[in-house]
Amino acid sequence: MLNKILTLTAAMLIGSCAATWAGDGSGVSSGLTLTLEDCVRLAEENNADIRGARLDIRAAELQKDEALAEYFPRVSATGFGFYSLNPLIDLGVKDIVGNNDLGNNLDNILAGLGGELGIPFRYTAMQKGYMVGIVAMQPLYAGGRIVNGNRLAQLGVRAAELTGEMSRLQTVSSIEQTWWQAASLADKKTTLERVIEILDELGESADEAVAAGLIAETDALQLSLRRSETRSQLKQVESGIRLIKMNLLNSIGVQYSVLKTLSSSEKPYLDDITLAFSEDTLLSPEHYRKDEQEVVSSLVESQLLDLQVDANRLQKKMALGEALPQVAVGVAAGYSDFLGKGRSDALAVATVSIPISDWGKTSKKLQRLQTQVDKAEEQRDYLQRQLTLMVASLWLDMESKYDAMLNSEESLGIATRLFDVARQNYAAGLIAVSDLLTAEASYRQAATEHVDAVIAYRNAIRAYQHPTAGQQMQQMQ
Repeated sequence: MLNKILTLTAAMLIGSCAATWAGDGSGVSSGLTLTLEDCVRLAEENNADIRGARLDIRAAELQKDEALAEYFPRVSATGFGFYSLNPLIDLGVKDIVGNNDLGNNLDNILAGLGGELGIPFRYTAMQKGYMVGIVAMQPLYAGGRIVNGNRLAQLGVRAAELTGEMSRLQTVSSIEQTWWQAASLADKKTTLERVIEILDELGESADEAVAAGLIAETDALQLSLRRSETRSQLKQVESGIRLIKMNLLNSIGVQYSVLKTLSSSEKPYLDDITLAFSEDTLLSPEHYRKDEQEVVSSLVESQLLDLQVDANRLQKKMALGEALPQVAVGVAAGYSDFLGKGRSDALAVATVSIPISDWGKTSKKLQRLQTQVDKAEEQRDYLQRQLTLMVASLWLDMESKYDAMLNSEESLGIATRLFDVARQNYAAGLIAVSDLLTAEASYRQAATEHVDAVIAYRNAIRAYQHPTAGQQMQQMQ
């Protein structure tokens, strides 16, 4: 239901983007560094939805200009000309007096004198002619339809701007989610690299211990197996990072090459493109808390709902104008030549039109449109309550994600300490290799869960600060 209501008419400010290029002097780019802000600006410039929203705004502005033209006089020019094989007027005496004795006598007299005096035996005219003219009409009153039509067109522009802003916010939200997915995998990659480094050190020590006969060869083999499994997981994470990076670059319109041999300054090699993740301080939910009604009223969707009600009211007023008198004044001027003698003239006109027979039909139409107004108001009030519920749920979700992040942080600290102690005990020969690997697995899992919890809390903050009602309410439903 919300999506239908938010289709009033179709984008917002679009910023230019900046990115940091690193060159090697050969004319081919050796690297590209992108920050989150760079990605957002690039998406705002290149995203198809945002570019389409700009065109919708332009179309709405042009439609407003069309409505504005109704205030000005309507000027039209006409021209008419004709040529007939025979004169349209061909009169003789008999045609006027009739076919009787008088007509015959007069006809004979004219026939005799006509040749002597040069008087035509018959009168002919209008075998050819033309006329040109121009008319200007100025509407004085059209039942309020001109004023309300312009107001409705202005609402269309505002609706297009809000729709564009909604597209921009949804695009930014999608870009940020993809960005932090990449950040999550980057952190997991760091964790796996640290584990591999530790396992390499332990493996070297285990090989020496096996050679010295201090431990069984199975211990060294278990460490080697775990190290191989971890390297395999690292490869999977690196592949995931590349795929997410490709998805991100496609979304923001940055070209790249997956083959280094085909890379260029316009299409840098994918692995040479660096995503510069920044560490920001995450505060408690209370730091981000806002008044629910202020958040709801600031939502683009909420403003679109108000515009929908206003648009229905204006449409009802325009329908009412169809049953009201319409007054216009104007002037007309022209030149005509039908009888072989040209003549020009001008006149002023005034018109008053009252559509009496349409009053009954318009009355029913107004009643029908009033139901649309009532329906729009009901939908607005209901969806306003849904938006309030959405904001409240976002707050609760942020609190939940914050608690989960704190718990994961505590678990990570415990798992890290457990892993360090296990390493020391294993080096001292106090525990078996299986206990060491169990502690390592617990550390890796805790580190992964902590990274996911941090990303989830960061996304929850973003969703609460800049909610996109369309996506959030679809999730609620």
